[in-house]
Amino acid sequence: MTKSDECGIILAFKDSRGEGLKEKEENELNRLIYVSKSYYEENKTQSEIAKELDISRPTVSYLLNKARKAGIVKIDVLTYYQTHRGISQELCQQFNLKSCQVITNPDDLYQAAGNRLLEFLPKTRVLGLGWGINISRIIDGIARQTKWQITDKIVCPLIGPTIAPLRGYDPNELIKELSQKIFFEAEYLNCPAFPISSQEQNDFLETENYQKIHKLWKKTNTALVAFGSFPSVPDHASALRFGKKLIEEKAEGCLLSYFFNPAGELIKGSDDFSIQIPLNFLKRVRNVIGFVPQEANVFAILSGLKAGYVNHLVISEELAEELIKTNHLLANLR
Repeated sequence: MTKSDECGIILAFKDSRGEGLKEKEENELNRLIYVSKSYYEENKTQSEIAKELDISRPTVSYLLNKARKAGIVKIDVLTYYQTHRGISQELCQQFNLKSCQVITNPDDLYQAAGNRLLEFLPKTRVLGLGWGINISRIIDGIARQTKWQITDKIVCPLIGPTIAPLRGYDPNELIKELSQKIFFEAEYLNCPAFPISSQEQNDFLETENYQKIHKLWKKTNTALVAFGSFPSVPDHASALRFGKKLIEEKAEGCLLSYFFNPAGELIKGSDDFSIQIPLNFLKRVRNVIGFVPQEANVFAILSGLKAGYVNHLVISEELAEELIKTNHLLANLR
């Protein structure tokens, strides 16, 4: 951890070597840059820098002060609500979350989500898994774990498979891959996500396989889902299930294959025969981890959060700040 991390300080070094500088001036500028980077970025003490450059410690202090005055080092002290902890706390308060993990670098999002999931596994008996490319990428980043002393841990899908050719939309494949990494027993759902009729849906609901998964959904105490949006890619048979209702009711957010309006209210389709965990079951899951991909639409995230099913969040710093700002703006417009 650098001094900038400890103090909540942003450091911006000017590495500009203007043409025509005399050699002495250029050497002095390079020395100021070197001392500044050594102190602020490499976390060296002034005594260590002094010994390295064979100068006195007061001289190092003088050089650091000179670097600030020259604009080589810019120090911006953040307010509490600009720090990760402050951003996380505000999101938790606004959306009734148990926790929120804010990630600086979007490239680290999938790894962070995988690590967050692993933290819940010791106390998890039944893990419910969502679907999609983002869930697949999270699983890719999870390292193979050691076997558990408790052997009856189970992982199962929260929604049936679909014929979409895109990666991640056969939850049974995701279950198989994850179970081999975390040593949970895999249970599969052999029912399509989107039956085309009430009769077809009922036929699947009466199968022994569905009844087994249905019982597991009641026992699920940890779940991992990704935030989606409308229109969705791939399409979730939306025209067949909802007609024009998703457009008419201004669908924004999507969790699994449930769609919500801007207020987080569920949009129901008269011909929606989807097979996925009932929302009243999802509501009772103790820990529902919601992953926000970097390309997510902020209004879709707001819609999904307002629905109230996610209670743990993994999100980038950039999107988290945009989410807070947008939510405040919408609140002021009411």
